[in-house]
Amino acid sequence: MWIYLVKTWLIEIPLLFLFIRKRDTPLNIFWLGLLISGSTWPFLVYYWSRFGGNIYLLEGVVSLVESFLVRSLWKTSWRYSLLVGFTCNIVSFGLGWLGWI
Repeated sequence: MWIYLVKTWLIEIPLLFLFIRKRDTPLNIFWLGLLISGSTWPFLVYYWSRFGGNIYLLEGVVSLVESFLVRSLWKTSWRYSLLVGFTCNIVSFGLGWLGWI
């Protein structure tokens, strides 16, 4: 299952860099991107594999948590952090759902 986390990092960290590149250095964005996705991914996988349920709801919760982390780490506005969190997760989930990555 860890390969899915690596795929998530390969998608979300470049997107995070596109959004946050003016606010921090690339190395900090890389490490914090690893931390953000790495901290929410176990929650998503555990609840989805253990209880099933609505994957869209779980992705929404993960997007909100990641948005909160973006807001906390980079002092962005709530609107911008929600845009970053939901965009990263929508693209990541969409590419995985379609089987493109």
